[in-house]
Amino acid sequence: KSSETSKDDMIRAINYNLCASILLGDGFHNFVDGVFIGISFLYCDRSLSTSIMLATLYHEIAQELADYFLLTTYGGLSNVMALFLNFASGLFVIFGGLLILAVDISDEGVGSILGVSAGVYFHIAAAECFPRVMEEVNSCREKRLLSIVAFVTGAVPIGLVLLGHGHCEVGGHDEH
Repeated sequence: KSSETSKDDMIRAINYNLCASILLGDGFHNFVDGVFIGISFLYCDRSLSTSIMLATLYHEIAQELADYFLLTTYGGLSNVMALFLNFASGLFVIFGGLLILAVDISDEGVGSILGVSAGVYFHIAAAECFPRVMEEVNSCREKRLLSIVAFVTGAVPIGLVLLGHGHCEVGGHDEH
């Protein structure tokens, strides 16, 4: 019996619902990041587009680390499987960028994609992540401080890109 117990202890229970929510939401989020970056290169000057791309990449570091943490800690995935699946969901940024550059999509279509993506992430945050984060944050002052630093690290660069930029125009690439 002790060998059966040790085998059971070695096998992690995988929370498929949580892992699917994180990976599908992250994949769609990355897809929309690609759409956003693609649109910026179509309609904005190169300087702003490059700033948007770099800020998005920087913001994704914090996002992907959080996803990895959730996949391994609460999702029950092994380190290798979490890294692989997280990398695979990250590739959707390329698909989003290529789609927006290859297809003539309306403003309403872009708005719909952005709206659905935001809804998916709000659902994951409210239903899956927030209760776990609050449990951890309320247990220790250092974890509370770390969560604030992580948020600021991911959110501030996005805001900084928006400072002092003009609006993007159809037929961008003219240096404004």
